[in-house]
Amino acid sequence: MAVILIFVVFVIVGDSFAVGISWLFERISEPVSLMVFFALFILVFWAAWRAAVFVTERYVIRQS
Repeated sequence: MAVILIFVVFVIVGDSFAVGISWLFERISEPVSLMVFFALFILVFWAAWRAAVFVTERYVIRQS
């Protein structure tokens, strides 16, 4: 259960950054902004899962 909660936190933080970065690209071009957001959206899910597993294994499971 802990890994899912940590994953959700990482996704919320990561997607907030993705929105901010895509907003900066929106000044250049709206279609580019959409492509950047989709790429970052997928990257955030991958990175958030790996980070959540790492944090859970390293800090949550060892403390139990």
